[in-house]
Amino acid sequence: MNQESKISQKVEFTEIRRLNSNHDLDEYTVITSTKGIKELYMKFNDSRYSRSAPIPVLEEGEYFLVLKPKLKKVQNGDLEIEKLETDGSTLNVFYKEIENQEYAEKKQSNPILILKIMDSPKKIKLTTI
Repeated sequence: MNQESKISQKVEFTEIRRLNSNHDLDEYTVITSTKGIKELYMKFNDSRYSRSAPIPVLEEGEYFLVLKPKLKKVQNGDLEIEKLETDGSTLNVFYKEIENQEYAEKKQSNPILILKIMDSPKKIKLTTI
């Protein structure tokens, strides 16, 4: 019996928001409802600004992926997504840690990236490259 080789499929995504915040979030969070993203945005709301960022809406078959990995290479850096692929039921997120002048000046080291993705993963794996 032949074993089929797993074929990785590229996953399309849209970057929704990028920020730097010390909120207590997991390395990644999957949000599948508009209510969930509203609750997250309420956490990020900063009373120093009169307007908060517009809250995105989910369409049928979409979800939000909130990434907040611990930086290992660049102390006051940011994230750059290289690619997203599915391998069976696992969504593989490949990202790089990059320099960010604004974050370095403010001594911030908690980049958060919110992506909108079609489909829904069973498992997620973050890989630094």
